Amino acid sequence: MTTQPWWRRRKTWIRIVRDVGSLAIAVALLIWGLPRVAGVGWTEIVAPMTQLHPGLLILLAVLQLSALALFTFTITGALPGISHPRALIVNLCGSLVANTLPFGGALAIGATYAICRSWGFSRAAIGISIVLGGVFATAGKVLVPMIGLAALLIQGGTVSPSLRNTALVGVLTLLAILAVFVTVLVSPGAARRVGRWIEGVAEAVLRLIRRPRKLGWDVAVANLREQTRSVVRTGWLSMTLGTLGYFTVYFAMFWICLASCGLVIGVGSMLAAFALGRLLTSIPVTPGGLGLVEAGSVALLVALGGDPAQAASGVLLFSIFTHVIEVPFGITAWLVWLWGRRNRATPPESTADTIPAPAQAADRSVDQPTPGELATEQ
Repeated sequence: MTTQPWWRRRKTWIRIVRDVGSLAIAVALLIWGLPRVAGVGWTEIVAPMTQLHPGLLILLAVLQLSALALFTFTITGALPGISHPRALIVNLCGSLVANTLPFGGALAIGATYAICRSWGFSRAAIGISIVLGGVFATAGKVLVPMIGLAALLIQGGTVSPSLRNTALVGVLTLLAILAVFVTVLVSPGAARRVGRWIEGVAEAVLRLIRRPRKLGWDVAVANLREQTRSVVRTGWLSMTLGTLGYFTVYFAMFWICLASCGLVIGVGSMLAAFALGRLLTSIPVTPGGLGLVEAGSVALLVALGGDPAQAASGVLLFSIFTHVIEVPFGITAWLVWLWGRRNRATPPESTADTIPAPAQAADRSVDQPTPGELATEQ
């Protein structure tokens, strides 16, 4: 069977059009949308950033790396046996993919899977760690808006109905995801039902792309439930502290960026804008929510009485350090991983980061692919 060259493959062109379209939306939202939302020109937006002290920029870079390092506690709690340096490599590589590529969330899962598999971790252990990491990150994105809205009400601020409804829909959606996860952990019957439902959706997608396959995820979800409960029992504190530290440092960065650009506004308003931005990162239309996050955060800050130019400048500065500065960090992490693979003298199974016995047993007993593997294949 002759393989067609890539330029003759319909699926390849669909992906190219999708990715180019996603990047075009992000660029349009930034270049055209941000000044329009703020009501000022680019000259006014850039002006406050030209007066920043180099020491401040170094501080923001250190804080960004610190936030990513703190999230390694979430990863080590979710994947027993992985070291903090390796967890940092996983986090930096995943963040680079998620924040720079269209629909990067699914690609970041595939990158995480490939990196952890190269270190000898089982499919089951990696799948559980991806799910738990996502759940705790989602919990943080739910908690931050709740705190922000509470602080805004205490401060006496008002929110437009459209922004309030957007935040409400986002919070309710994430709460529903958390509720499903907790239900699966508590009830064996619910675990099988959820597994069957996910399996049905995934098999339907495979039929649409002409790759029909029986997955058997209902059995896999039930088999992995006990192992997931065990990981949560031993790692919940580490995962909780890592997630809280990550969001706390990010909010400190957001505050510093706005203040350094001259914006003086109440803590409640600032926290509400930060929370809205974190919610908008969940929308996979652009890489890491780029463009959507900036426009939404600036719109809320301006609606709450913030100076338009200062608000746009501060939010843009924050985005530069949470998106652009991650690029050299992520590239360095990828190079370290590739160098380690090339120079490893022993097979992955004999590395120091061994797999706990329950994870290995589960990996042998479940021959069907996990959702993480499906994302990798696609």
